[in-house]
Amino acid sequence: MQPFALTIQKRETSRWIETLLGFAEVIAPIRGPCGDVVFSTISFPAQVLWDSENPLHPPKQFVLPQADPLVKIKRTSQSHELEPVHDDRRRFLFNVRSCDARGIAFLTRMHEAEPADDSYLRRANNITIVSLSCTAPCPLGFCVCSDSGPFLCGDYDIRLTNLGESYLAEEKGEAAVSGAMNLFRQASEGEISERNRLEREAKKQFGQETCHFGSAMRRISTGRVPDALWEKMSDWCLECGGCNLICPTCYCFSVKDLACDGGWTRCRLWDSCQYAAFTLEASGHNPRKNRRQRMKRRFFHKVSAQYYVRDGMVGCVGCGRCVKVCLGANDMPAVVSAVRKGKWHE
Repeated sequence: MQPFALTIQKRETSRWIETLLGFAEVIAPIRGPCGDVVFSTISFPAQVLWDSENPLHPPKQFVLPQADPLVKIKRTSQSHELEPVHDDRRRFLFNVRSCDARGIAFLTRMHEAEPADDSYLRRANNITIVSLSCTAPCPLGFCVCSDSGPFLCGDYDIRLTNLGESYLAEEKGEAAVSGAMNLFRQASEGEISERNRLEREAKKQFGQETCHFGSAMRRISTGRVPDALWEKMSDWCLECGGCNLICPTCYCFSVKDLACDGGWTRCRLWDSCQYAAFTLEASGHNPRKNRRQRMKRRFFHKVSAQYYVRDGMVGCVGCGRCVKVCLGANDMPAVVSAVRKGKWHE
């Protein structure tokens, strides 16, 4: 379905957000207590940041919480009672950059696969994504390499583009403007042309692409990356798990029962496939006991043709967060470059 283009003046965005706050939870980038930019639930429109860097932590926590309660367990005299935990709150996710909207779409497709994950899908199906196009690339971003930006073709409900005094709002669903249609007008041909020009200019600013997935995918998928190279790259990994925890498409988890009100709540908790204990079995056997095996598995999952066919895209949206947080230079562009060239940087 082709998006329907509307325009809203910047001075009217506060009234739009006030309308949404009247019937739903609104999440947007705000300035946190220590000055960092974070995604958070807002109480009033003035909290929303419209021109800031992308937060370090992606908004996936609002569809896949770090501690996700799944079921409450109570012991009775005869047995145990189980009560599923559901989160059906209506949410609007505002000013999400293209890479993060694409990341949520990736997670949703994965959790829709059989067996479908009802806990995740209840949240994902009740969230409306208002994406903000990037008219200039992030300093460390390479979304153009994974078809995740700077302007998206889909995976959003409304896409906003900054035109100076107004925002062009390309709409694929009515939910985000319902109750506030009086604040919008139909976009002119000139405004649509300006939006197209901004997209062309944004793509030019990336310069030389920093992550050529195609060549790396062929090598990884056909087993043409020698173990010696994986070994050398893994020597630089400190096993901190930072790459997993800030990645918009990572979903590794463990399950814990937390004591609560005389019973337990079974929770899905974020985990990292780079931790030594992640694949440790109850028998004591660990099929991926060393870093080389874990790194090899991580990038097979992210870049291989097998997972591309299953998920419909590479497991990376080019946000550049792994480049920012990795202490050992095992970020996506560095590893993909080494796989392509057959040589690790020293």
